[in-house]
Amino acid sequence: MGTSKFFLNEDGILTIPEDLKQQITVVPNEDLIVKINDKQIQESASITGQDKVELLPGTEEDGAISVEISKDKLTAYIMLTPAIKVLPRIKVINSQSEIVINITPDLVEEYPFTIEQLEQALAENGVNFGVDNDSLLKLINNPTKDKVPVAFGTPCKPGTDETVNVLIDTENDGRPEFLPDGRVDFKQKRIASIDEGQMLAVKIPGSPGEPGVGVDGDQILPPEYKRVHLQAGEGTILQQNENAIASIERGLPSLQINQNTWFFKVNPLYTVKQVDVESGNLEFNGSVAVDKDVTEGMAVFAAGDVNVGGAAYGARIVALGDVVIGKNVLSSFINAGGMSQYLEELKSKFEIINKSLVQISELTTVLKDRSDELGKEICLGQLVVGLINKKFGNVPKVVDEISKMLVKQRFVVSSEIKNLITELEMKFRRLGWLKITSMDEVDQLQQRVLAVMNSLEVLGDDSKGNVTLTYAINSNIEAEGDVHITGKGCINTNINTKGNVIINGVFRGGTINCKGTVKVKEAGSEIGVKTVIKSSGNYIRIEKTHQNVTITSGETSRNINNTEYKTYLNNDD
Repeated sequence: MGTSKFFLNEDGILTIPEDLKQQITVVPNEDLIVKINDKQIQESASITGQDKVELLPGTEEDGAISVEISKDKLTAYIMLTPAIKVLPRIKVINSQSEIVINITPDLVEEYPFTIEQLEQALAENGVNFGVDNDSLLKLINNPTKDKVPVAFGTPCKPGTDETVNVLIDTENDGRPEFLPDGRVDFKQKRIASIDEGQMLAVKIPGSPGEPGVGVDGDQILPPEYKRVHLQAGEGTILQQNENAIASIERGLPSLQINQNTWFFKVNPLYTVKQVDVESGNLEFNGSVAVDKDVTEGMAVFAAGDVNVGGAAYGARIVALGDVVIGKNVLSSFINAGGMSQYLEELKSKFEIINKSLVQISELTTVLKDRSDELGKEICLGQLVVGLINKKFGNVPKVVDEISKMLVKQRFVVSSEIKNLITELEMKFRRLGWLKITSMDEVDQLQQRVLAVMNSLEVLGDDSKGNVTLTYAINSNIEAEGDVHITGKGCINTNINTKGNVIINGVFRGGTINCKGTVKVKEAGSEIGVKTVIKSSGNYIRIEKTHQNVTITSGETSRNINNTEYKTYLNNDD
């Protein structure tokens, strides 16, 4: 007989066939309630088909709803604990003499939850914002023991930190100079330096961000955005409500960052122990101090003063300001303030470019408007290139002259000017204008040219151009100001100056050509070395003059044929 003869209905009533011949034994289970004819049994009992056998569920565990809120309060989770039911099951063992019915427990998990219960649990745990009904419905239809996100807050939007846009090069890593033909001049080292009035850095404003809302409905504040502070040290000044910093003198810029403070300063003096192959040639947009010597084949170019504590031999020293050399000068070229004439030339060339760019902008705008009126499409870059070819063909030539002049004369300009010249070369010598899409590019370049013209104006105003040294041999000295030889004097040296010449010692061989007064202790030599002294200034005074010395003051000249004392020649004589 199969077990299918025995049936347990939904009410737990066991149906027993009446025609069974075997003895029927019911074996109860301690976890379930077994009743025979409404009496609970604890031990095995025999039954017949006439008995009422009732099997009831055992002890049940209720289900539970747990709610968890994330630490950031942006997500709420629900975890379901299912209800546990102990249901009766029958296992029939059939033999010829007896049928044994074993009552066994069956553990069943159920999720007897409604969406209203889930919503109530969330509310009781303080979740009242961002509840996702779709997530709740999905959890009801597909219950799980896993932690399920069901409510979502709105995250705050972080603010933007303040930053600093550094507009200058503050690294002096001794990089060699790259020449236009691709070669590298390892002897030439440029020092990062700036002009007076040049902008060093601009602070980029930040923003405080926007608050969010947690699943508990409370506001979530964004983190405080990072603020930075610009601090002006020596040679700098704060501008634009302390949101920018500019230089107030030429020199070497430096930057120190301490947490949120950016400290800038400009040192007008660059100091080096000695100028030799190891240091490289020096170019500096300020003053240079050399503790010892400027050695053979080396050069110093400065937009300020140059002060050499030692000697200069086989060297080239060029300064927009004064040049002071503590010891001897041998086979060297010295120029103080003489760059001013080149600065004037440079300014005049930039003026040509500035005026041309203004006219190019105006004419291109007119032509473009006319083309639009006629319904013709025309490339803006082609318009500009066409105008340059037809009306402004001299501009590429001027740009080329500027570039060559900087290389040939070797006077110092800032990185801002060098970058502008590079940009002009790209635009005018490589058809760079073909790629422009807006006239703003022309106008911006014109404004940069105008700014450079103003910086050159400031640069030229500060020039002094005096030369002071102790002794010079086989050298050339040029100065916008005065030349003062404080030691033994000059041998086979040429002096050209717009100021005065004062030589405390001898001037033997070479030429003096000046526009001021000349005072020399001794001129020429006993063996008659040819010496020429010319002045367009007030007078020439020589304490002792040897033969073969020619002196000229204005229109008056004298040739000295014998040694004489107290030689004096006035321009009015």
